[in-house]
Amino acid sequence: MLDRVVDTCRYAAANIEKMGHRCSVAVLTPTDDPIVPEFQNRVEIVQGSERDVLSRYAVAVAQYDPEVIVRITGDCPLIPGSLITYMTQIAIKQGYDYFSNSDERFRTAIDGADCEVISRRVFDYAAANAVTDYDKEHVTPFIRREPPAWAKLAMAFNNFDMSDVKLSVDTKEDLERVKKAFESSFVKYQEAVKHYGKGQIHRL
Repeated sequence: MLDRVVDTCRYAAANIEKMGHRCSVAVLTPTDDPIVPEFQNRVEIVQGSERDVLSRYAVAVAQYDPEVIVRITGDCPLIPGSLITYMTQIAIKQGYDYFSNSDERFRTAIDGADCEVISRRVFDYAAANAVTDYDKEHVTPFIRREPPAWAKLAMAFNNFDMSDVKLSVDTKEDLERVKKAFESSFVKYQEAVKHYGKGQIHRL
């Protein structure tokens, strides 16, 4: 699952870099997480608090000094790279401090295609002012609930509600469903290549 998320983020990062923006992909893990040895030679790793995930992001922000943070969670292995690219492009162009498709109050996006684009200044505000364990664990609810007056917030909205479609992975049953969806897509991709040619297949 994590390989899939990392590959998708790398795909999006390459497109974002073509727009003239420096872009890095990193996996944020608890300190001494068992996955670190497996992934440390494949992707940049940032380690921090297990429960205070907001502080883990603060470690990454201090290390990379980004203007914008794009947050993709590891339970979304089927998120399209094109969605990440598109939302990041909109957020930068419009100067949004927080832009997401996952505000639970108004969500229409598929559960499993969660993307959040966070400006550095609103992240710094959250890191300095969020105090509850819930806000520290979940990173962005504080921004949505108590944004500063200067913050420019926006939401990506579908024309029809797909929020009841679940492609995130929280249980074994979820994992089996996502495996089947991925395997089906792979088989159809191979058949489409035979029909159209590899150069005429464009991944979303």
